[in-house]
Amino acid sequence: MELQENNADISPADLLGAEIDGYRLVSVLGYGSYGVVFLARHLLMDRCFALKILQAEFAENSDAVKEFFHESKMAAKLEHPNIVQAFKAGKTADGVCYFVMEYVDGCSIEDIRVNSPELLSIAFLLEISIQLADALQYAWDRCGMTHRDIKPGNLLIRNADRKLKLADLGLAATGTAAGDEIVATPLYMSPEVAGGKVTVAMTADIYSFGVMFYELSSGIPPFTGSVEELHDAHLNKLPPPLLSVNPDLPAELASFIDSMLAKDPAARPQNWQIVKKRFAQLKDAYFYHPPAAAAAPEICCDGKEALQKKNPLPGYIILAAVLIVILLALVIFVINL
Repeated sequence: MELQENNADISPADLLGAEIDGYRLVSVLGYGSYGVVFLARHLLMDRCFALKILQAEFAENSDAVKEFFHESKMAAKLEHPNIVQAFKAGKTADGVCYFVMEYVDGCSIEDIRVNSPELLSIAFLLEISIQLADALQYAWDRCGMTHRDIKPGNLLIRNADRKLKLADLGLAATGTAAGDEIVATPLYMSPEVAGGKVTVAMTADIYSFGVMFYELSSGIPPFTGSVEELHDAHLNKLPPPLLSVNPDLPAELASFIDSMLAKDPAARPQNWQIVKKRFAQLKDAYFYHPPAAAAAPEICCDGKEALQKKNPLPGYIILAAVLIVILLALVIFVINL
């Protein structure tokens, strides 16, 4: 299939099977504000990538094009095991804007929340939260970057090892963002963003994270309603304490999440190092159980279970067994006389 310039009537489904700079579009993975993400196979390397394409109706919109390539630039600055990596960006002769990313074979936390919420154990949430905090602290240390759109749909879980991958850096910012317009997700935006303040402070992302953890650990978000109602709630209302919504949570964990939702940014944890350290402490305190000795079989490299190694018996037990055998032999010998 050939892509034609300025064909705004082509739907994402119509693009399946098309080839873009050596990548064949296989299936649709998801949608963003301006782009569609495809599973794509590089024909020469025979390897899968995620390829985001700017939708045709936005191709002539300079702001949309700028934001589209902004995401690729932000991702290209970062190399972290918990951040989706960007490899290449460009524009074809037909005018198609695209960029190529690491393909994550898995699903989003939002998918799990909607389809399999029973998998969102507190131990699992703490583990992915530690990984997310590490990734966001790295982004800040590396280039002063904040994400500005922390939500379950932007957190991917890889099937192979259940590791987290942070995606969608379209709203990420570095340095001073004065004059920019923030288009964050209303359910998770911080009070300062809801109030119209442009910010690149870590504490805004930490608030969004607190909203997300509150929702995932209790089943309901701290606030609901229309966009206007959510803006007002983030600015002026306090959510019910998390422990009152989910009494099964460790009280220390619930209290820490509540602190992330403070209206005053200065009252929240001030950086991701603090968040990561606290979650690690809580995970070890409440959910770490040392494995019992020889609890699981060893696995050979061919995939078959090996026999469990047995601990050698103490010498006195062996000696006692030998003496018993000798004694029994003597008894039998005497009986047969």
